[in-house]
Amino acid sequence: MNFDFELHRNYKDVSIIDYGIIKGNNNILLIKAGQDGSMRGYEDKYLKIAKRINEEYGSTVICSSNPFDGSNPLDDAMKVIEEYVKDNNFEDYEIYYMGYSNGGLVGACYGFNYPKIKRMLLINTPLMHHFEQTKEGINNYRGEKIIAIYGSLDKSIPYIKLLDEIKNERFKYYIIQGQDHLFSKDSYDFKNLPFEYLYKNN
Repeated sequence: MNFDFELHRNYKDVSIIDYGIIKGNNNILLIKAGQDGSMRGYEDKYLKIAKRINEEYGSTVICSSNPFDGSNPLDDAMKVIEEYVKDNNFEDYEIYYMGYSNGGLVGACYGFNYPKIKRMLLINTPLMHHFEQTKEGINNYRGEKIIAIYGSLDKSIPYIKLLDEIKNERFKYYIIQGQDHLFSKDSYDFKNLPFEYLYKNN
């Protein structure tokens, strides 16, 4: 199982960001891995999500690695999307965003800067670091919806009530019982998250 094509881009002359792309329509799902995570994910979980989203919705899916550099905002990913849109002659497009752990933190803090991002799914985003920036970013988000998901065993759960400080009617959070940071328990399949929370109109 492979992506339709891959990109390996220099980022600030410090690191390489890898992108795996499944070609589809002008609904573009951007998946950002956790800190130092690969574009394919553990046991190809992101690639499997990409294939299934493409099959069910026809979406283009772009999976991004996340080399740690201290901030890693979304500017480069947006350039990749703009180039893809231009190459495929899309007149218009929308972006859905899925970020895991540090990838969720990146989305929470920076996603509001990109009006094309219509929906966001943030999974086990750390709450013990940069919460004021997270809160500000989510409060400034003006897309359709932004959803945070936490496993009940995640290390952020002791801080979960901080999310009640967020005053944005577009924002909701949910806790999935019995799951840890890695969603390693058999009681729930991580790969179902974008189908249940990002693509459904809940």
